[in-house]
Amino acid sequence: MRNVVASLPALLVLSLVAPGCGDDSSGTGGSSSSEGSTSTDATSSGSAGGSTTSSSGSGGGGPEDLVPPEPLGGDPAALCPGAYATTAPVAGENDDFEVAGQSRSFLLIEPEASFEGPRPLFVAFNGTGESGPSFSNRADLEELAARGFVVLAPSSNGNGTLWPVWDSMHQEGTDDPESNPDLLYFDALLACVGAHRPIDKNRLYVGGHSAGGIMSNYVLQRRSELLAGGIVASGVFSLTSPDPAGPLDDLFVIVTWGGDNDEYSGGSQGVSVPSINFVEQASIASVFYDEEPAVTQAHCRGDDLGHAWLPLNDWFVDALLAHPKGLAEGSPSELAALPAGAPATCSADPYVFVNPLEVECPTSSTVAGCAEVCQFMGDCAVENATVGPILAPQLEALGFSGASNTECGGCITHCEENATTAADDEVLGCLGDRQAEAICGPGIDGALPIIDAINECCADRDDSPWCIDTCTILLTNSAALSLLGECNALIP
Repeated sequence: MRNVVASLPALLVLSLVAPGCGDDSSGTGGSSSSEGSTSTDATSSGSAGGSTTSSSGSGGGGPEDLVPPEPLGGDPAALCPGAYATTAPVAGENDDFEVAGQSRSFLLIEPEASFEGPRPLFVAFNGTGESGPSFSNRADLEELAARGFVVLAPSSNGNGTLWPVWDSMHQEGTDDPESNPDLLYFDALLACVGAHRPIDKNRLYVGGHSAGGIMSNYVLQRRSELLAGGIVASGVFSLTSPDPAGPLDDLFVIVTWGGDNDEYSGGSQGVSVPSINFVEQASIASVFYDEEPAVTQAHCRGDDLGHAWLPLNDWFVDALLAHPKGLAEGSPSELAALPAGAPATCSADPYVFVNPLEVECPTSSTVAGCAEVCQFMGDCAVENATVGPILAPQLEALGFSGASNTECGGCITHCEENATTAADDEVLGCLGDRQAEAICGPGIDGALPIIDAINECCADRDDSPWCIDTCTILLTNSAALSLLGECNALIP
């Protein structure tokens, strides 16, 4: 089975680049539409393509005329594992889908038989604590099937390391797509269902919420040659990019979040966060996709709906189907107007978020280096809208205080009380050197300079009370454990 699975991405690519795919390489690149929505109305058409809404800027006819549906096709005997080689998946829950040494399950929702021809496909990734069926129910994905989509909702299997839901976040140098069990599962499931069902290879989309949004970011960046686009809903973007990153093929990506109050607390398999706010991560994703030359981006912000999949499924259907494979590249995104009273605002412009928090530590301390290391923590962690809430209890334990931990004096005092040896002088000097060359920024990536510096400067420093104290405090955060390798080695 390993050889079959390994060949799936190549087989899918070959099917997509065959003559007649409707690829358009004449675009001008990027998302170039103006702020706000056009007056084009969303529809709920029952046509073979599911929608005829909005022009994509390519001129002459609707999306189905410009990019006709084509079957993905394939031989089930060659593309499907086990019993699925001879028996098609059924509508409803399916299990015993063997791939990458794991037995996986998924939900299949099919449209009514009145929808003819190859159907658009939406692969939906569940969030933390969910399965494919439970996420499908929460997001009302039956509404997509009612518009003609085939919906696949695979269930996660706890394969992630940094966040144990989907294997979708990796530290630099640790991502291996060829052995990623969840990416192999996606490839195999897409190929197998496409071999059994009339799936439109020009209208393959992915999406997910929360941890499923993280997985959507991961898959979109590694299967852009296969996909037409997707919906990234309240998903972390940090640490999902391939290394090295290359240009993406044409895609249409909608980034969504619930509003300023889109926050989550909780966890899975012993890894948890006290709080994470998704506004900054939505901005990072929106700006990233907008800057990709062949990608058309849109974003939708909920009206303070919390950590939620936005209730815009009909609008999502219209927007996705207006951008099949080949029409997203370089096309100005003319977004249909949201339904009256919709609790959200959508735009084709990138969403830019700037965290207003600022930490200004005193410039001197009784122990050389304490003011500098606290400013380093303030710059990379406290001012980081993603990491600051996640590490809030630990930052408080290190002496930060006040609103959002922006007061730094207690950190300096805590440092002075613990940095009492010559070994601490060396550690603080090392951290000062790292601070001088550090560039802090948004997202988890933007906090890595301080994390990497602690790993480097505290490596094997069991003679440093400052390292022992700092690592002991930071390791009380389960979400940070996998990033603090040297602290893990230092503290038994």
